[in-house]
Amino acid sequence: MILSGMWCCVTCRLKFLSWVLGAACLTLSVHLASEQQAPAVPELSIRATTRLVTVDTIVTDADSRPVSGLTKEDFSVLEDGKPQKIAFFSFVAAEQKPAPPPPRLRPDVFTNRPEYHSANGPLVILLLDGLNTPPTQQLYVHQQIMKYLTSLKLAGPGTAILALGNTLTVLQDFTTDPQLLLSAAKSYKRGRTAVDIESPKIEIPVTTGPGGGAPAQAHLPGSTANDEAANVASQTKPTNSFAELAQSLKRFDSEVAANDENVRVRVTLEALRRIAHAVSGYPGRKNLIWFSDGFPISLALDQSTDLDLYRPYHEQIRQTSAQLSDANVAVYPIDARGLITSPLADPSSIGPPSQAQSAPFAREFSRKATMNRLADDTGGKVFYQTNDLNGALQAAVNDAQSYYWLSYYPERKKWDGKFRTIKIVMTDHRLKVRHRTGYYAVDPASWRKAGDEKLISLSDLHALSNTGVLFYAHPIRPDKKGQDVTVELLIDPHTVSLENGSAYSTDLDFQIGAFTSDGKLAHLESQTAKADELRPETYQQFLRSGIPARFQLALKSGNYVLHVAVRDNTNGHIGSLEMPLQIEK
Repeated sequence: MILSGMWCCVTCRLKFLSWVLGAACLTLSVHLASEQQAPAVPELSIRATTRLVTVDTIVTDADSRPVSGLTKEDFSVLEDGKPQKIAFFSFVAAEQKPAPPPPRLRPDVFTNRPEYHSANGPLVILLLDGLNTPPTQQLYVHQQIMKYLTSLKLAGPGTAILALGNTLTVLQDFTTDPQLLLSAAKSYKRGRTAVDIESPKIEIPVTTGPGGGAPAQAHLPGSTANDEAANVASQTKPTNSFAELAQSLKRFDSEVAANDENVRVRVTLEALRRIAHAVSGYPGRKNLIWFSDGFPISLALDQSTDLDLYRPYHEQIRQTSAQLSDANVAVYPIDARGLITSPLADPSSIGPPSQAQSAPFAREFSRKATMNRLADDTGGKVFYQTNDLNGALQAAVNDAQSYYWLSYYPERKKWDGKFRTIKIVMTDHRLKVRHRTGYYAVDPASWRKAGDEKLISLSDLHALSNTGVLFYAHPIRPDKKGQDVTVELLIDPHTVSLENGSAYSTDLDFQIGAFTSDGKLAHLESQTAKADELRPETYQQFLRSGIPARFQLALKSGNYVLHVAVRDNTNGHIGSLEMPLQIEK
């Protein structure tokens, strides 16, 4: 890989990089069909090198109608009860006309820049949760979404449709075309339900154990004796007591349920984090409307759960919520079950509820609390107890068509990872406000730099494009048989960190995966480029022309999909895209 410009103190992973100065292999004029200037880079709400906290504030009157025409003096911001100085303030309203198109790209140039997608804001993301929702409820959700999409107008908000199963699937990227959205929704049959997910299946042999005693040990494919599910079976001993046998089977079922829940939690939280990465480069607020039967997490231990099987997920939720807020994503969960009744309200039940009766109610309450937390932490809203899912969807979309954008630099500079409350107070107390309840004061240099975010998921071809780092990509096919494929990149310098105190520096990971038409990984190129001290002239050149990079890939003839990813290791932001490549024989 070659980057134009001579960097100082450069260290690389896997192999040395060659750095050249002057003869840049890539400039903006190569990518654009004309000599037009590149479009202005949209400002992101939060950067890791700043301590700027943003708060989208929805203001309504006593009749729940949006209120416009307010000024900064009408608002006061409190963090943990202490006043904060508002640094930036603006009123944001839905665009009535589409934004002017960006400069036209050549057919062989690709980019993950948001302006090359139909994305009138505030953006809407419809998430169909097939992982945590039974098929019958998925069918009703599908009908309600089709009803909503049929009523859409061409100049509506930019909308994307995603489906959650074993993985996160893009049914339709952001567009304002209702026909494309309808077509994508029609193609969605149903997601993978909790029964379908590829969690380890437990096999119980019919034969008895040695000496005709207890059944042979249950086995989790690929597991060891230390695995939790295997431990359950290994602890089962011969018994002549039906009560003890029933208790052992109950324990075994609890372990299986805990394992299934853990898999669904992992997949669900990973999907939410991927969405945050994917839309972080889109300016403004993004409304994530999540149709689900319920989040597979209980924040509290209920009486029916064995203490050693209880798995708290507070830290995972904390990090996921922080990443969603960082990307300015507001979560709007909609209960796919519609109107439901509590078994405790059955008039035939006399006396206090038993543990068996109260346990489902406790789990339901805890799961709702989790959904409420995600909504409150991100500034969204939860919709429960309604059969009018279409109406709930409409309300969620319209909820942030206009809002006030406030930002401030916290007076308290200690970043200890603790939750800090935010409260917006209006001078006119008759007005109602809604916003996220706070944020986690996480030091980006600690957990983001630790590499928690994967640069590229090689198991998920056609995944979401990430927009934390913006760039252009230009694949060049070889002229002769046996030559390498060249991939040129041009990275937007405004979307990566190039400063470290008084010095100029950068730390970037690059990765390109070449997939065959059947989804197999044919080639993987990974590099790390780290410059502790950039020369001032190199820094200025990067600001003027972008950061060029060149890769050489040894590929045979055939059809490929190239997955290109760039990660800024200073702040954890990721950019990625996919592009086709055909190599003639």
